[in-house]
Amino acid sequence: MYQSESCIFLFYFKRHQNTMAKSYSEVIQLNDSFEIAKQKVEEALVKSRFKGSRWVEQQQAYYSETAVTLWSWGEDILVRIQKKDEGTEVQFSSTCKLATQIIDWGKNKKNATLFVSSLHGS
Repeated sequence: MYQSESCIFLFYFKRHQNTMAKSYSEVIQLNDSFEIAKQKVEEALVKSRFKGSRWVEQQQAYYSETAVTLWSWGEDILVRIQKKDEGTEVQFSSTCKLATQIIDWGKNKKNATLFVSSLHGS
């Protein structure tokens, strides 16, 4: 009985490993100047209800975090902004705060989806 349950979990994990990993990243291309993209990212972080957002000039990035919930100890959010020949590139990353956590049960991808929809809505 335990062997079959383990096989089902491993099969599920193999099929969903990109969405259940300890972190999730996504790259978004914007046809905006750096300053407008920076403003849109800041607004998207607020709309996404990530807390403690702060801009670090040397790294051209926003650092933020999610709250601790029943399902998670929270995630660290990193959003880098880079000038490109045509527009601006936004690199979003969500990583589990708890170093020993191996699986996030899709929470990091949900953070990315929430951020991207807020970014396109701003």
